Amino acid sequence: MNTGLSILFPLIVLLGFVSFVVAAVAYFRSEREPEALQRRFLPRFYTYAMLFVSSLILFVGGGLLLRAGLSYPVGLEFSYRGQPIYAQVEPEKVPLGPPSLQRIEYRPEDRTRDLLNGGAFVGMGVLFLALHSALRNRIETPEERGLSFLNKGYLVMSGVVYGGISLVLIPMGVYQVIEYFFLPRGDSRETFWMRPVPGEILGFAILALALWLWTLPQLFKSLGGSEGSS
Repeated sequence: MNTGLSILFPLIVLLGFVSFVVAAVAYFRSEREPEALQRRFLPRFYTYAMLFVSSLILFVGGGLLLRAGLSYPVGLEFSYRGQPIYAQVEPEKVPLGPPSLQRIEYRPEDRTRDLLNGGAFVGMGVLFLALHSALRNRIETPEERGLSFLNKGYLVMSGVVYGGISLVLIPMGVYQVIEYFFLPRGDSRETFWMRPVPGEILGFAILALALWLWTLPQLFKSLGGSEGSS
């Protein structure tokens, strides 16, 4: 598995856990919501938690779709590592050294699988996001949202997670693109296991950056609103 992908989900868990703990400590130490909001704390907590989970589902599905999409103009080898095919030998003539790598086979079904899985994830993410956005509008008015600590915590948590993913994956993706296009790679049969596959993380990096930039204005607006109302 690509190094970027192998750290993606542990990174999400770590950043999400840290931001949740910091938000909880801040709430119990200094933040207080109006009494009317506090009486609806549990349904509001559920709604914001599901909004965050829905955005993660959307992020995973969108990353898979972007990985598949990048392989169309650039080629399957940009997004997928491929399958090594070794030369067939007779049992009594097995060489002493490692088996001979004959060719690298790139399978379009890998891209098709990403398109199907990514489409399913995006569809469910959009559906859950729409349902819980409607639920949030029922249990929290736009005026109350400016005073809602859960709203600010949700935006902070989203900003930390998607911003952290962007800061980790974007430099890795840029480096792999440069290595893929501009550095000599030699015979693919000899450098198969060392070749970069930029599309594996570039799609997730692009989508994380988009979600981060979408979250930041809302976060600044919520902080400004709370200052103006105090």
